[in-house]
Amino acid sequence: MTITKTLRVWRLAVFAVISLGLTACSSPTPKPKTAADVQQSGGGAAALVKAKPQRKLSGEAKSDFMAVVKKYESAKKSGLKGGACADLASEFGDVYAAHNLPEAKFNQGVLLEQCGNRKEAAQVYSSLLAKHPKFAPAINNLGELKVLSGEGGAALDLFQEAVRLKSSEGYTNLAMLQRGRALAGERAVLVDAVNNIHRSLAVDSSNIDAYNLKAVLVYDHAQGSSKLEMARLLAVQAAKQQPSYAPIYNVLGLVLLKQGKVTPALQQFRKAVERDPNFIDALMNIGAITLSFRDYKTAENSFERVLKLGAPSKEIEHAATVGLGVALRGQRKYQEALAKYQAAEKLKPSDTSLAYNIGVLYQDYLFDAGTPEKGISTLKTALGHLQRYLAGNTRLVRKKDAERRAKNIREMIPMLVEQQKMMEDMRKMQEKQKAQDAAANKKKS
Repeated sequence: MTITKTLRVWRLAVFAVISLGLTACSSPTPKPKTAADVQQSGGGAAALVKAKPQRKLSGEAKSDFMAVVKKYESAKKSGLKGGACADLASEFGDVYAAHNLPEAKFNQGVLLEQCGNRKEAAQVYSSLLAKHPKFAPAINNLGELKVLSGEGGAALDLFQEAVRLKSSEGYTNLAMLQRGRALAGERAVLVDAVNNIHRSLAVDSSNIDAYNLKAVLVYDHAQGSSKLEMARLLAVQAAKQQPSYAPIYNVLGLVLLKQGKVTPALQQFRKAVERDPNFIDALMNIGAITLSFRDYKTAENSFERVLKLGAPSKEIEHAATVGLGVALRGQRKYQEALAKYQAAEKLKPSDTSLAYNIGVLYQDYLFDAGTPEKGISTLKTALGHLQRYLAGNTRLVRKKDAERRAKNIREMIPMLVEQQKMMEDMRKMQEKQKAQDAAANKKKS
């Protein structure tokens, strides 16, 4: 498995009209490899091994293995989740126990990952490697899980072991770690990353993840139009090599966006989602751009999809929740938008940037001047959020506007109080007049 470490080239700014940055997934799920591929190249696979192992096996072993593969293919069509996912993983485990077939044990781990059980998947890969220490796909997948759990040193050791086995995916994963170091300022390791990509392609010239990563590396450090164009051409070349590979369209969209071609970029992000409806980075990018176009319904659908799938990090969950709130607010679903803003605040309590959005929502959309008592309460709530925004941020992008809004609220509240008093006096006068009229009518009768 090539690690799915995401390239963060976007930033979430929470304004009255949100400005979402974009994400590029540099190495998502590669195409499945057959058992024959695994044996010949030592490469790894993010998806299941789906072909019959090519070495000499009993007919029963091959038959049992393929029977579970067919169940997997059938279940995948209707949406693989929950108990069905866990049951299939267990069945692959049974095939391994019966026939000592490492591909079956590997598939058990992959399915557990797909079920969201990373800890159990890691245990399966470790168990497999204890008996089959040179099974490179499991080494790469275990390394990927170490990356996701923040164990960078352990991941590096595993990828280096995969490289010693001449695993194409191992070289690509090693290059990915080096790319992260380069982004953190160690520019010298860029040469090592590029060299490892070339080594990856020397082992497996069809490794689409390596082509994708090469385009990403050029994009990462493109300082001028010529480098951006080179990144674009690399992405186009990779897309031609494997048109079904969703991530390259996301990278291509990102390059086009940096070139100022927003509409073509959106088209590429949509191509990515057409090929992989669960591609979270591309969905986030679609949501970000359609928000800027004020296509709020499309943005709502994109962010809802991300949250339904289960965002892979708190950062993405927070961004998608805020984006969904803005999309709902744009459709005048103010209470629903407020609920999303509040949910986003719970995800990131230390970040007070969202307080500005909430303050604006109360002030501009939930305030009702026709009912002074309620209006005063709403404005006080808005003021509280704006003050929290002003007090909690060192880099205030909307400072002047927040200060202007707070000033207006402070000036408006006394006027509403006076209006409320006048309305109360009017009510009392009307009640008094009503009582006098009733008394007069009673005397006449």
